[in-house]
This record gives sequence, C-alpha cells and structure tokens, in this order.
Amino acid sequence: MEKTQLRQRVRARLQRQREETRRRKSEAVWRKLQRLTVFRRAKTVCCYVSLPDEVQTGPLIMQMLEAGKRVVVPKVQGRRLALSEIKDPARELAPGAFGVLEPKGALRPVALERLDLVLVPGLAFDRRGHRLGRGEGYFDRFLARVPETTPTIGVCYDFQLVDRLPNEPHDQAVGVVISA
Repeated sequence: MEKTQLRQRVRARLQRQREETRRRKSEAVWRKLQRLTVFRRAKTVCCYVSLPDEVQTGPLIMQMLEAGKRVVVPKVQGRRLALSEIKDPARELAPGAFGVLEPKGALRPVALERLDLVLVPGLAFDRRGHRLGRGEGYFDRFLARVPETTPTIGVCYDFQLVDRLPNEPHDQAVGVVISA
C-alpha cells in the first residue's frame, strides 16, 4: 500500500476513535513508557505536543514536570523543528504551525546532545521502527539530526502499528515503538 493511501486509512480510523477510548489507550501507552528504564533515567525528554487525534501527551508532560524532568518540545521554524524547554505548558504554549501547540515568545533552546530521550508521534509505525508521518518531513529531518546514541520511542495506538511500512532513504526510524 502506498503512503498516501495508508495515511488516508489511518486518519479515518483516528477520526472514528471515541474520546474515551483515546484517553484510555493514551494512559496505557504512558504506563508502558514509565516502566522503561530509559524513561525513568531520562532527565531531559523531548516530547511532542499532541494533536487531538494522537496519543495524548498533556498529562504525561505534566507528570514529567512534576517529577523534576526537563521537558523539551518542538516548534516549527521554517522547514525545521527547533527545541524549547517548557516549564508551564498552560502559559507557554499556543497554536502554531498546523494547529499544533508550540512554545510562544522567546525560546529556551536545548541542544540535541542534551536530550536523554525523544518521544515521537506518527500516523503509523512498523515493527522495525519505521514511521509514517503526516507527509511534511519535519520529524524525519529532526530525527536525522538527533545523535544516534539518544533513544527514540515512537508512540501510537495499536491499530497504527503495522507489519511493514513503505520507506524511502530520507525516512527516519525510531528505536522502539510503544502502542496500546
């Protein structure tokens, strides 16, 4: 199946998913994540800010901040993702590119080498860690810049995990995929 067809199919399934199901499955994904040693040891975590149909990150971001972790989120700048530390999501985030909540005002930049873990969204993932994004390439370009030693974890709902995705040379894989 081609990427365009797969994106359409997954988007339709995401839209049909009930809010209660989305919340319950998001919580299950985060419970799995919190059991991982790499997460427990991470002091600085780069976490995407979820769109309404994605595995929800709002509660996780708050939990990480309350636990004393440094939370870093992406912001679209031109064709790249810049990173900024956040401390108070309710005050510091506003709708940005593509309707995604992003840091507003001056950024608190964080070097890629300072990241202990990167949490990555996707429309679909396969069992080898390949991901299918929304088609603009922002996370592929970002992941290509992340040091190879930095763990990357893709998160998704079970129906977004497939056996094999079509991939191209510019597509970047994640190290682990967690789903529920």
